[in-house]
Amino acid sequence: MSEEFQFSRRVQSVRPSPTLAIAARAGELRRQGKDIASLSVGEPDFPVPAHVAQAIEAALRKGATRYTPSAGLPELREAICAFTRTEAKLDATPAQVQATAGAKQALYNACQALLDEGDEAVIPNPYWVSYPDMVKLAGAIPVELKMSAANGWQPTGAALASVMTEKTRVVILGSPSNPTGAVWSAAALREVADVLARYPRAIVLSDDIYSKLVYGGVRAPALLEVAPELQPRTVIIHGCSKSYAMTGLRLGWAVGPKAIIAAMNKVQDSSTSNPSSLSQHAAIAALTGPQEPVEAMRVSFEKRRDFMLDLFSRVPGVRAGKPDGAFYVFADVSSALGRSHQGEKVGGTVRLSEILLETFGVAVVPGSAFGAEGFLRLSFATSEDEIRRGVERLAAGLASFT
Repeated sequence: MSEEFQFSRRVQSVRPSPTLAIAARAGELRRQGKDIASLSVGEPDFPVPAHVAQAIEAALRKGATRYTPSAGLPELREAICAFTRTEAKLDATPAQVQATAGAKQALYNACQALLDEGDEAVIPNPYWVSYPDMVKLAGAIPVELKMSAANGWQPTGAALASVMTEKTRVVILGSPSNPTGAVWSAAALREVADVLARYPRAIVLSDDIYSKLVYGGVRAPALLEVAPELQPRTVIIHGCSKSYAMTGLRLGWAVGPKAIIAAMNKVQDSSTSNPSSLSQHAAIAALTGPQEPVEAMRVSFEKRRDFMLDLFSRVPGVRAGKPDGAFYVFADVSSALGRSHQGEKVGGTVRLSEILLETFGVAVVPGSAFGAEGFLRLSFATSEDEIRRGVERLAAGLASFT
């Protein structure tokens, strides 16, 4: 006999992560013996740097498996301050730092600490899939800041001004971008800052998780470098997952005004408490140790990006702009929508992605998951062989449409 449960409106308002769902389905098909080329997962395929692995082993031998302060070890917060001083142009103290179980938790803590029912949070579109759901779980309303491929997915002051209201409590910024790979220019950030000057109640969450993964000599300008006047109401979000290939270790952080970090600490105190003690020691080693592995990985990603783009240049009907950061190509496949596969008219990228996975053996993420129908996100954080197999299968799938 089944029971009916009444779930909260907040939980009912959110959806399972599309990227995790696709990765899970691809894994299931592989377990069934099917050959799947995966271009869906935003995860470096490199091992953690050797000195990070050694730090974990050393911490374990020393018995560093106890609770730590909820906001993180003092020496970790010191290391994060030094990192933030260089990367984000913010001179912070340890009291302004919260270490978290991944950058995602830092964003979640901030939304819980800052948003109330009826508040609005502006998120960039295309957006990382978790932004709107984090806002909804805080009882607030996500409002989309629309961007366009026509200007390289750069935000404009006019677009931001059109969605800001007196209810805007949070503005989430993300450069380099997941899913587009766009690196926002200093001029674009200046336009954004000029609009924010008219809304002093709005807190900025700057998601900088991909800041070290940029290509072609491009540099990702820090928001506070461009607009230092925003420092009293900006929270920098970062972590070790992407740049240091430490995704499963779940170590991120937030750096911002003491009052906001203190409020976020209340959220963390009442939920997870401290991130893993071993992961904290790993992060200390990552941030303070040799940085050559980061650069080597960045160089490899740049080569893979160029390799993927070269393959796409030969695929009819696909427009793939060159990303300056992160490790994704956001490809325009709108020409395939409205066509048919085995007599079925394909109206959206969710169904297109299902066909590509189930019939052609390539896992990609539909653009609709990021608020941008007509696009597919493809990750080049994998081997060239996997990239080749994936793009060839995607091309075969699109060619089969009539």
